[in-house]
Amino acid sequence: MHTRECTFFSDGIRLDGLLQFPEQVPHGGMPVMVLCSGYQGLKEIMPAKFWGPFTDAGYACFAFDYRGFGTSEGERGRLLPEELAEDVQNAITFLEQQPELDPARVGLLGWGFGGGIVVHAAAQDARSHAVACVNGIGDASRAVRDTRTYADWLVMQDRIAEDRRQRVVTGRSARVGPWDIVPLDPDTRTIVDDDMYGKHERFGIEMSLQSAEAYYAFRPERVVDRISPRPLLIVHGVRNTLHPIDEARSLYAHAREPKEIVEIPRGQHLDWIQFDSPAREPVMSRIVGWFLQHLPVDRTPSAGGPRSALEDDQPIGARRHPS
Repeated sequence: MHTRECTFFSDGIRLDGLLQFPEQVPHGGMPVMVLCSGYQGLKEIMPAKFWGPFTDAGYACFAFDYRGFGTSEGERGRLLPEELAEDVQNAITFLEQQPELDPARVGLLGWGFGGGIVVHAAAQDARSHAVACVNGIGDASRAVRDTRTYADWLVMQDRIAEDRRQRVVTGRSARVGPWDIVPLDPDTRTIVDDDMYGKHERFGIEMSLQSAEAYYAFRPERVVDRISPRPLLIVHGVRNTLHPIDEARSLYAHAREPKEIVEIPRGQHLDWIQFDSPAREPVMSRIVGWFLQHLPVDRTPSAGGPRSALEDDQPIGARRHPS
């Protein structure tokens, strides 16, 4: 795998990215996967869990830091979903200008909150040709309400309302810890603390309460139907207590054909994606196999697309609809 450091601009803000190429460059220009991080995500963390299997399959992979995060420019602690979706769209424009890549074969894969971001970006911009939302959200406020007490939720709403009044008077928004906005369940927190997340100096920055308000207002399920007729894949852990499985099922219900949902029966939020997890390879094979079918590496896809290694494996559930 070969790596190229890249910069591009989104709304005049410089964003930093990493473009990964496979060892063997396929003929006719490469399809490219845009791998999008989740909440507080950085290009070196969650995208790195995916780019190995995709480059092995012949895809180029692109990961970048959203504005205000990582090494990209932008206001720290500001997270407005519409702006991050714009960053994804501008990343596609940047990739269209790379001579090694095929602009007619661009895939989007988003993790967690980033799953909602790619849904929103794809709903606005038809230049992505296949979209995957992994452990994502359909309604961010519902996801958070489902994982915290109602009293705690009301306290946060009062803080946001007061901050809205103060922003009008002072022009500033108060800062809070990232997990005040999106509380971590014990299983997720353990992995966050032990994995790269807890050791990365740029991870876990404070966020504005304006960002909390925008986060809770984010509802990608309201626009997911606009992705059709491009294919959509939804992958989600059934025991995910950060983003409950109802998020995936609701997003799936709002989407139009062609669509597929893969439920990981014992999957939580961060467990199965770890390199030492026995569930990682089966799920990744399923995801990469789906993209090989809908975003083939060569220009002439085989009839019906290639079968993934787990096509008939019952432990991972899936519902399919014809393309």
